Amino acid sequence: MYQTIIIGGGPSGLMAAVAASEQSSSVLLIEKRKV
Repeated sequence: MYQTIIIGGGPSGLMAAVAASEQSSSVLLIEKRKV
């Protein structure tokens, strides 16, 4: 189970994922395109 789920891996989504990962132990970033 993830504590934070972010949908969208654009610039804002990536920054949100980084910020959340500093505060949370488990973050899921979902992107519709291949990374």
